[in-house]
Amino acid sequence: MDLSYRQILVDGVLTGMQGLDECFAALYDEGFRLDTDGLPRELLRRVGRDNYIPRKAKAAFSDALMREYSRYVAQRDSGQSAKRQDYGKWRGYPREQIPWFPVIDQDLCDGCGLCLRICATKALAPTPDGKVDVSDPFKCVVGCSSCANVCRPKAITFPPRSILDSFKIKGV
Repeated sequence: MDLSYRQILVDGVLTGMQGLDECFAALYDEGFRLDTDGLPRELLRRVGRDNYIPRKAKAAFSDALMREYSRYVAQRDSGQSAKRQDYGKWRGYPREQIPWFPVIDQDLCDGCGLCLRICATKALAPTPDGKVDVSDPFKCVVGCSSCANVCRPKAITFPPRSILDSFKIKGV
């Protein structure tokens, strides 16, 4: 059986993961909810069966997996299909393959919210502590960096635009 594949943000780095959809569905069907004791540990254990999770990065992976599972649970609880979102294509490539998204340095973010007001796609979201985080990296418009331009403390960075040069138009 082929496992699902998707990329998630782990500590600001896009990381390819296999079998998340299957893992999330099984946990949900077994009654695991966000307040279930031991859920982060169980997520790491199950996802670690098909993915390498470095020992030193377990906390970062745990945070990322809990964020993704939280989205999954909200979607299932609302009655919506838990099917992954289709982000479309850019120059003929699936959006998930384009490494263009903001990274936010939480130590520099002052929570002013200017970036939230300028981001029309809702790729950014406020955090419980009043700062901002990347909520959905693939909603970010490829080539846009408006949020970084308005960020006074320079907490938001993007990869160099030159990385987009390697994505030649295909399938047109």
